Amino acid sequence: MPGLGYPRRPARAAARARSPMQLFVALALFEGCPSDFLNSPAALRGALEAAVAAGSFTLLEMAVVPFSPQGITACAVVGESHVALHSWPESGRLFVDVASCSTLESVRRAVAAIGSALPEGRLATLDERIVDPAGARAP
Repeated sequence: MPGLGYPRRPARAAARARSPMQLFVALALFEGCPSDFLNSPAALRGALEAAVAAGSFTLLEMAVVPFSPQGITACAVVGESHVALHSWPESGRLFVDVASCSTLESVRRAVAAIGSALPEGRLATLDERIVDPAGARAP
């Protein structure tokens, strides 16, 4: 810090010393999933655990919350960001949100693991994004 005996680092050198952070995000919708699977806390916890392992994420905390009369939200807070599942058993849909500051490939592996955990169903929609530190979307 200037004035306290520390040399001031030139702005360009400081900018080069930092590496830009990127956030890799995948939003997926699975359709045609069995309602009993989508309404089972144990089944969604297993799918969430499989996603965390497949993405090589560092699990910090996990919560699985069932709703009445049906539906579950399951979320894993990971060192790299999060993995979240939201189920709608009445329509056979599972919404998946995976975000990570590691790699896009790790996010893809996590989504694929969730798809593999489903006894039935198909990936209806997948939107992948790479977000830069300023928040702009990259193609």
